[in-house]
Amino acid sequence: MEDYVGKNQCILDEWRAKFIENKQLDEEYDGWNLDELFAEDGIMNKGEFYQEKGIWKRKFSGKNVENESWSKAPLRILFLSKDENLYDYSIPAWDVRTETFYLKDTERRDTISDSYFYQNEACALYGLLHTDLVHGMMLYDNITWEDALHFSDDQIFARVNCKKEGGGSNCTNSMLNKAVREYFDYLSRQLKLLDADIIVCTGKNSVIHKLNEVYEGKFKRVPEAPEAWYNEEENKLAIDCYHLSWPYTSVEDKIYNSILQPYFAFLQMHPDFVKHR
Repeated sequence: MEDYVGKNQCILDEWRAKFIENKQLDEEYDGWNLDELFAEDGIMNKGEFYQEKGIWKRKFSGKNVENESWSKAPLRILFLSKDENLYDYSIPAWDVRTETFYLKDTERRDTISDSYFYQNEACALYGLLHTDLVHGMMLYDNITWEDALHFSDDQIFARVNCKKEGGGSNCTNSMLNKAVREYFDYLSRQLKLLDADIIVCTGKNSVIHKLNEVYEGKFKRVPEAPEAWYNEEENKLAIDCYHLSWPYTSVEDKIYNSILQPYFAFLQMHPDFVKHR
């Protein structure tokens, strides 16, 4: 069985070392703790739950659960975003793999986070894996927070940021382009190692193009579902959607539908897409 977790960590260790080496030469970063600016990511942890400063997190299982689950997943889903939002630089970057969808500062794990990002991510994960040609597209109104939370506890998936340096609330395309160009080899190795089937690109008209650079332009837009991009050679689907924190709409299910509708339309045209590992 492939050691996805171990190999991913080796890539991150190399990436972090190069990041620190480069930033030490940049006067803008004088006095910063460079190690605290680098956010690790990959396959989400499936070990013990714990709280850190009121935030519900999850440890690595240490029992190869992540590797085995990722190896056997009929659909490997990866959420690809620009960078980690630190809100301000006094907050150290955190390990994305420890994230959960639970509300912070609670004694019990029974309420979903008030973060738009986590709410949309939890629902999209549930919807994608409950949509097929037999039962149709899972509708947003048919998902409860409880169902989404419990499902995410058990379901394996991955999160990757193109830019590992934590940022503010707005990562411009020029910032993204610069970071990807500088550390392209590491991002390429990481994405190809994880070998996801569905990549949800959360950053409209930007992240999808970084993904396509990694795959040498093999992703082509699906005319019947413009937000869907298909890499036919490797049988991979990318979905180009808004950032999952995007709240500027009165329609609760807008982000959800921007992911699920193109997926279902694509599935109808490619009924054999789903792999059975």
